[in-house]
Amino acid sequence: MLRRGVPLRTRERLGAQSGKRKAKKKYEDVRVRARGGDRRDRSTTSTGKPASDIAAAEFDFSTAPEAPHTLPSTFSSPPLSSDLLQSVHDLLGHNARPTPIQSLSLKHLFHSPPDAHLHRRFLLASETGSGKSLAYLLPMMHGLKATDQKLLRPLARRTGPRALVLAPTHELSRQLASFGKALVHHARLRVQSASRANVVNSGGASRSWPSAAKMANTFQHGHDMTTTRGEFEVHPGGSGIGHAVDVLVGTPSRMLEMARGVGWNKDLAESNGAKRKKPEVSLSDVEWVIVDEADVLFDSDFIDHTLLLLSDVAAARGKPIPVISRTVEPSSTQAPTPLDYPFNFVLTSATIPVALAAHLDKHHPTMTRLVSPRLHRLPAHLALEFAPYTSGNRNAEVLAKLKAVWRDDALAGQPRARVIIFTNTRARAGEMGAYLSEHDVSNIVVTGHGKGKNPGVIEQQRTHGSNKHLAGFLKPVKSRPQPPTPTSSGGKRAKEEEPRVLLSTSLLARGLDFDPSVSHVFVLDPHILPRNTADFIHRAGRTARAGGSGKVVVFGKGAGKVREMRWRLATLRGARRR
Repeated sequence: MLRRGVPLRTRERLGAQSGKRKAKKKYEDVRVRARGGDRRDRSTTSTGKPASDIAAAEFDFSTAPEAPHTLPSTFSSPPLSSDLLQSVHDLLGHNARPTPIQSLSLKHLFHSPPDAHLHRRFLLASETGSGKSLAYLLPMMHGLKATDQKLLRPLARRTGPRALVLAPTHELSRQLASFGKALVHHARLRVQSASRANVVNSGGASRSWPSAAKMANTFQHGHDMTTTRGEFEVHPGGSGIGHAVDVLVGTPSRMLEMARGVGWNKDLAESNGAKRKKPEVSLSDVEWVIVDEADVLFDSDFIDHTLLLLSDVAAARGKPIPVISRTVEPSSTQAPTPLDYPFNFVLTSATIPVALAAHLDKHHPTMTRLVSPRLHRLPAHLALEFAPYTSGNRNAEVLAKLKAVWRDDALAGQPRARVIIFTNTRARAGEMGAYLSEHDVSNIVVTGHGKGKNPGVIEQQRTHGSNKHLAGFLKPVKSRPQPPTPTSSGGKRAKEEEPRVLLSTSLLARGLDFDPSVSHVFVLDPHILPRNTADFIHRAGRTARAGGSGKVVVFGKGAGKVREMRWRLATLRGARRR
């Protein structure tokens, strides 16, 4: 008698075929993973496009890296001056070897242009944690020392710096200034930070806002300045005429305030009830302008102030350059306007977004682009973990993962790791921080929200010219090796009780060099933001820096969104230039 349905032999044959298909798929998956890719990269995302195409469309891959065997493999003199070489040895050790982007700098940026009227034009692009700061600071310092004897006016009469280093945040500006000071320990160059919050002081005279006269006195006579109440407050009883400031580091908005006077922006001044003050510095002696984190400073949030400042420097140098209007697109018959700035112009970035590449193609077509082999890729020793939310209490799941990390550290006999948690909004960071505090997890929340009448303690520290609010998280800068300091048991206990969790938005995701003890980065809800892959690269790049190891844990909801992010990151891991 025949049974209804599929015959037994047919069912067995179909089952065998299904098993073969599964085995073949598993074998192909293993092969793809061995090549560093992901089989699912060929799938489509929620936008209907392959994830690999979406990730690739965000960046410019037109520049190929130079062959490693053609690049310098050591720090040496020449091209470095003897005093800069000694500073490099003090900072990195005598056996230090340059990273790929530093080797490119040693090869290309130390040679003066053949024509004295020409200036250097370079873009240095390399992955996060690859030493880009040293790659541009060394040739800049070298160039400033070379022109020391050629100055047209005495140092005591100078009212402005000879080099500007632009950064998107005050925290990064201060860290760069500290690094620059350590680098010129053996050279007679002066580095200062201009960064503090651009907020108007209320009620009476404030110690955090020096007068224009004090600022001019600082630049002319080189008095020392405090770093706790604001970098530009002159110490009483200065030591008389010294060395004028050579390198000024700060945000574009702060630089504009110093060059044009506080309150130069009429709308901003009227809204805050401020009166415009006199300019504090002159830009006429600027020989170098460095734009650090160029992918940020040429993005929509910063580009207006960046271009305006560059135009002001050019005008002060005697060669006015028009400010580009981003609101009026040039017609098809209108040729792009090349911007020939009368100073050495160096950009650095961890990515080359297509928007930045388009701007350079139009306005800086002769700029040389130097890229590292791992540009647009995640750090080599960075592990990725995806943690989809499984309950309605997201904060509890983040806390559980945090405790699991510290439990593993305890089992391994290691001190508790420092963890940075990136959120997409200030409110989310505050909510997560409050939840951790309620569960006895000490933490620091830094979101840049310090414009209210009663800002938090951390925001007050942030707005008064100091990075003390990031103590323990930022990598310390030392000008020369220091012997270990003995620590008492009480000191060790206090150090262990320091906050091990830092919460922030994208404010702290750009450029800052964090301590190796920051071994984990948590990224919350990437399905909402970061708005693009570049944002994720910058957040993930706060760990596993300079060849170290680290892990990024991505929390999110929605299996499709998590898979899409996984596809994009797999594409970055296996990216190849076309």
